Amino acid sequence: MVAANSSRPSRPAPINLLLFFGLAAIWGASFLFLRYASPAFGPILAAELRVSIAFFCLLALSSLLAIFRDRASGPTPWRVFTVVAALNSAVPFALYGYAALHLPAGYLAILNALVPLWGGLLATAFLGEQLRLGLVGAVLLAGVGVGMIVQLGPVSLNLQTGFAVLACAGATLCYAIAGQLTTRFLSDRSPLENATKSLGLASLLLLPLIVFDLPTAEPTPQAWASVLALGLLCSAFAYLLFFRLIAQLGPIKATSVTFLIPAFGVLWGHLFLNEPLTWVMGLGFALVLMASLIVLQPTRETAASSA
Repeated sequence: MVAANSSRPSRPAPINLLLFFGLAAIWGASFLFLRYASPAFGPILAAELRVSIAFFCLLALSSLLAIFRDRASGPTPWRVFTVVAALNSAVPFALYGYAALHLPAGYLAILNALVPLWGGLLATAFLGEQLRLGLVGAVLLAGVGVGMIVQLGPVSLNLQTGFAVLACAGATLCYAIAGQLTTRFLSDRSPLENATKSLGLASLLLLPLIVFDLPTAEPTPQAWASVLALGLLCSAFAYLLFFRLIAQLGPIKATSVTFLIPAFGVLWGHLFLNEPLTWVMGLGFALVLMASLIVLQPTRETAASSA
């Protein structure tokens, strides 16, 4: 608890800043790996392999640490974990896998910055926060930004790319809902427990669906390597970092990692996939980023309560 006479907020520890930038770089790379994995395995199977690999990795770690013994936090809320698993892993991973079939990695990363915007809208709709004029302006800015990215960028707007953009928007909405549910119902659980149980349940949710999305050809070693990277690095390891940042920095600051993900996503796509960089994409991303920053501005009530 911060002392009442503190004149300014405490700064994050250097280790948390390092984890913050590292998480942004890792999640930015996930869109690069998706561009290799989704065409080879299909969106659903790629998502299933990703969450399953991550789950078994964390399950081994949790067994080694014996973390799932009886905890003071009480019995496991399996219904909450199941909903979080669907919204934080199963559904968005499949949606991004579909979008990766039609959009460059840079596009996927830029559209991921819509998460804080959804968070602000959800807080207004379901948590009773007052509708702010700034939030309305943020929605308009984000809409213009996304339109510029798709309509004027190097990828032409057609039915396939339009559905891919909607899939990204749906995935970010899922992330925003899952973040609020995690903060409200699972904040007393350890980062390892949250990540392991949600990934395990996500693998069960996706498993029956893979029969509808089996690959038509043998995946390449590059595709297998991408799936392993998605599971081990971008899911298992990244989830541990994310839940740790939520515990150390709070949900709002931790979620703001999405602001850095597009920069890394575009960078990795340009370096490894030769995806183009255009000033229109940069301007569109700037509008989406501005919209997200407006959403994260504290309200007068929040500022007064923290004073």
